[in-house]
Amino acid sequence: MAKKKVIYWFLLLFLLLVQGGCLGVRWQEKETHILVYEIEPYSSSGYVLPVPLARVAVSGNGYSSTKYTDSQGRAVFLLSPGTYSVQVSKDGYESVSDTITIYTLELTPGYYPFYLVRQ
Repeated sequence: MAKKKVIYWFLLLFLLLVQGGCLGVRWQEKETHILVYEIEPYSSSGYVLPVPLARVAVSGNGYSSTKYTDSQGRAVFLLSPGTYSVQVSKDGYESVSDTITIYTLELTPGYYPFYLVRQ
């Protein structure tokens, strides 16, 4: 009888842990890199230059955040599965916007390049 109770308690504990993990969204969040570049105007090789300090606004799926790119032209967000609107801007450049979709079963970080054009 005592052995059955221990098994039931372990089963209950296991189910609670599994359910708690499934209900939490954090495990589904995906590291998402927004990469902002400017195509070098006179390059015959198509080189791109990172754009530091570009404003990147991401919104959608109940989420809204704004970050600025680092010296490599990168802003990193943790996003749950869903569709998001991304708006990139910087003084002296034309603003760019697009949508991105984060899928549930993606396990690797996502990289989304955006290209700015000088005004």
